[in-house]
Amino acid sequence: MKSHRLSFGGGEEPPSPNCSYVLSMQRLCQKILYFVYFNLMSLPYEFCVCLRRYILAKLLNQELEDLIVRPWVYIYGYRKLSIGKNVSINHNCFLSCDGGLEIGDNVSIAHGTSILTTQHSYDDPVIPIKEQTVKFLPVKIGDNVWIGAKVTILAGISIADGTIVGAGAVVTKSITEPDTIVAGVPARLIKKRF
Repeated sequence: MKSHRLSFGGGEEPPSPNCSYVLSMQRLCQKILYFVYFNLMSLPYEFCVCLRRYILAKLLNQELEDLIVRPWVYIYGYRKLSIGKNVSINHNCFLSCDGGLEIGDNVSIAHGTSILTTQHSYDDPVIPIKEQTVKFLPVKIGDNVWIGAKVTILAGISIADGTIVGAGAVVTKSITEPDTIVAGVPARLIKKRF
């Protein structure tokens, strides 16, 4: 009997066309890991930080160097999440990754931040907004970015390298100029860092 090594995160081609069993086992393992992640997310102990990092590394099929994920970080659509090196995601963050979320290296995301990669369409005045289609728009956060507490980043946004996003900001447009400080609702340029 031929054995197959199970892997996590998807994206690999199945070993042969008749491997539905292997694929279903991969999905089952992912669901179990995701369940464990959610049940550990409330525990503040340091070993849980390591365990959350380990589980995310397996789910994303990526090596996560120096990742810190604090308690109560909700991650939805993890299959479309990419995380760089030396990233910290603090308490009570919400990451919607279904549209694609790329987080660069040396990024700090403060507590209570929401990053959205989906939004409702609202073009048809006859159909209620909540029943219209959902758009999936990727978010890209560059390297060396600090996102302050309780920031909201809307779908389709890119944030340039070296940006600081002030606490409570709502980022509605991409930040294309590197090394800037933005804040406010909606977020606007406050000044250059250097």
